Amino acid sequence: MVVEALRCNSTGSRASKEQGSTGCQVLIDARRESDPVDERAIIARCLAGERRAYSVLVERYKVLVHDLVSRMLGDTSDAEDIAQDAFVKAYLSLRDFRGESRFSTWVCRIALNRCKDVLRKRRRAPWTRLRHEEGPDVAEVPDDQETVVDSLERCEREARLQRALARLPVKYREAVVLRHIEGMDFHEIGRVLAIAAGAAKVRAFRGREMLRRILERDGAAR
Repeated sequence: MVVEALRCNSTGSRASKEQGSTGCQVLIDARRESDPVDERAIIARCLAGERRAYSVLVERYKVLVHDLVSRMLGDTSDAEDIAQDAFVKAYLSLRDFRGESRFSTWVCRIALNRCKDVLRKRRRAPWTRLRHEEGPDVAEVPDDQETVVDSLERCEREARLQRALARLPVKYREAVVLRHIEGMDFHEIGRVLAIAAGAAKVRAFRGREMLRRILERDGAAR
């Protein structure tokens, strides 16, 4: 149930989607369409002075990074700036990229570290200043087929999920987001978080269970 809720309410961290049998959009991992050899060639061009080549990587992963930052911070107001900061830092550090993981893994790690800095500075629950707390925004209707009622219900589900995510300890939140929203496997999550794949699996499982209990308690309190 939690996994389905995460995927149904995701803001869309992939370039393409298919309609699943449950009526929710099933995310297709755009990173699987990315050839690591191609990435290394692009990075080599960047290091050779072809700056425009870097825009290929930015276009390929900007939605992924933006969605990751939004989920971690519980807010979209700063997500674009922080995502851009992550790409800029990655570009300036390209010579340090050894190609032992995908570029997406590397830039996600940079973005997560920036998110942790922001969360430490806030020193309070991040959802306390979210737009979600002010009520769902009916203007966020994705297409002409969605009714106002559907839009309200969707936004309310999204707000509940984001509040629940924000209540998770950061180390479990990032594991849940990477696994159940961004769709990374445990080996890749381990590389992003600099932990073993087994530890990443444990964190994702515990985080999902915590999230499930929070959503159940919130539902019972309604």
